[in-house]
Amino acid sequence: MKQPKVIAVAAGLILVVSACSSSKKTGSAPPTSAAALSGTPVEAVSIIDMGTSAGPDYQAGISIGEAAVNAAGGIKGHPLHITVCTDLSDPNQAAACARDAVSNSAVLADIGTNTTYGAQIDPILTAGGLASVGNSVDSSPDFTCNVCFNDSPGIFTSIGSAVIAVQQLNAKRIGIPYIDIPAGATLAPTVDGLVKPLGGQSVGVVPVAVTAADLTPQAAAEGAAKPDAIIDGLTESLFTKFIHAYRAQGFQTPIIVSGAVYDEQQVQSALSGVTDNLYIDTDMDHSSHGYQTFLADKAKYDPSYAHHNDGVLRAYFAVKEFAYAANHANSLSRADLLAEMNSLSGYTSDGLQPPLDYTQPQTGLGGKAPRVISDTLWLLKYDNGKFVPVGSGKGINAFTGASS
Repeated sequence: MKQPKVIAVAAGLILVVSACSSSKKTGSAPPTSAAALSGTPVEAVSIIDMGTSAGPDYQAGISIGEAAVNAAGGIKGHPLHITVCTDLSDPNQAAACARDAVSNSAVLADIGTNTTYGAQIDPILTAGGLASVGNSVDSSPDFTCNVCFNDSPGIFTSIGSAVIAVQQLNAKRIGIPYIDIPAGATLAPTVDGLVKPLGGQSVGVVPVAVTAADLTPQAAAEGAAKPDAIIDGLTESLFTKFIHAYRAQGFQTPIIVSGAVYDEQQVQSALSGVTDNLYIDTDMDHSSHGYQTFLADKAKYDPSYAHHNDGVLRAYFAVKEFAYAANHANSLSRADLLAEMNSLSGYTSDGLQPPLDYTQPQTGLGGKAPRVISDTLWLLKYDNGKFVPVGSGKGINAFTGASS
């Protein structure tokens, strides 16, 4: 089952902390196509918790992106080689990964990092002038990290799905089952702060013990509140149980799950029989040409990997974004790459996202997350085994509800 996920909110900001199992430090070998390139490999690192279900997804995306970049000519004619360093679900190991990367002069960047230990790694990367390209926003230090260039709203996706529900499903009453800890109880007030200006409100704010096995009572309480839509405030395994229990009682309320957890095959496997009125929120435009390129690269470079969810896609996007910046930088130095990223605007990776602009701070959420530049979500409906765009298929700003 998927990794635990605890949602906490402090000073109006969401902080996600994962409890994960251990793994070991690994490295991805340069793809065969790199042999046609010349010169010393361009080295990069990706800090990932391989003890989570998202870890292998991110590692697969890194590998697919690396192979695609090398097949397209590499970095200024050099092969790209990305080493995955796992944090072992340990802040000290996360810091060690960051220190190793900074101390190795051959490492040009950190790419597609997915870890909750931003408090440990962000200061080290900042001091070393090492750009973190396509990092997942998983902790509050990532909100202000000046060397971080995220490619996803990350932990803001949960509250963003409430905004999407109001804007695209005309849902005024947002149901929120949440993990029964004090921090989890602050999710609903944060959601209210964003949806009330749009005419929405939270209802059915139902606590669920992290150890709960039978969620029938909680599902009944949620149904009694008569929500117009339900968003995810639980762990992946608990939300899966909740959906089954909720549907078993006859409630057909639209439910929004995360595209970073489920692709079409994963929906069918985990939610078989309860897929009516099921929606997916995604931070990448699945109707874009860039998404079709991703699927083609996935089929070409790693056809055996079972998943193609947004976790795989985010990491792939990060590698492609790094390659774009590195190939346009004045030189293959940390300083020039960092300067190129700081001046980067208009990058979309063939339409996967609206133009990203790292030259301007994020002003959503009262300006408390200036470095969370990627702020757009799309809503897809699961229909006959496929994800189908809702409405016009336009993205929605996770903070304001404005159309992209």
